[in-house]
Amino acid sequence: MTSAIYAIVNQVTRDMYVGSAVSVNRRWNAHRCNLRLGKHHCKHLQNAYVKYGAASFDWEIVEFVADKNDLLKREQFWLDFFRPAYNKRAKADSCLGVKRSDESRKRMADAQRGRKQSPETIAKRSAALKGRARPPEVRAKISESHRNIRPNAGTRAKMSESAKRRQRS
Repeated sequence: MTSAIYAIVNQVTRDMYVGSAVSVNRRWNAHRCNLRLGKHHCKHLQNAYVKYGAASFDWEIVEFVADKNDLLKREQFWLDFFRPAYNKRAKADSCLGVKRSDESRKRMADAQRGRKQSPETIAKRSAALKGRARPPEVRAKISESHRNIRPNAGTRAKMSESAKRRQRS
């Protein structure tokens, strides 16, 4: 993951939005998605995006930050330095390191439960994971979770038939 301070710059007005992220690529994707959908949290930036179009915005790294614990301090430095027009808060804040209560975690899980992914998303995730070797500790956890699981009679019959077909070919 690449931790960094980033800026979204309107090339027409030279106004900008400054932010920080532990994974800057993931954060940029979230910004782009929200802007395209018209759901960005910063209404000022959203309105400018609609007015000037996606091509009018540049996505720039201001500073790479090696230690993610320094992100807020460095973001605050750049907020004070640039005084960006699209940032409405003068103080950098984040939920990094926040411990959620069991009740909050349950509410967030309930909100995601039953949510379906599109076939395109499933295909992209599958393609990204193909050919990647899992670390030994992950393999051990998976192996342990499958111990003492016995297939039912129907599954055993399918496995037997599949093995017979493989032997014939």
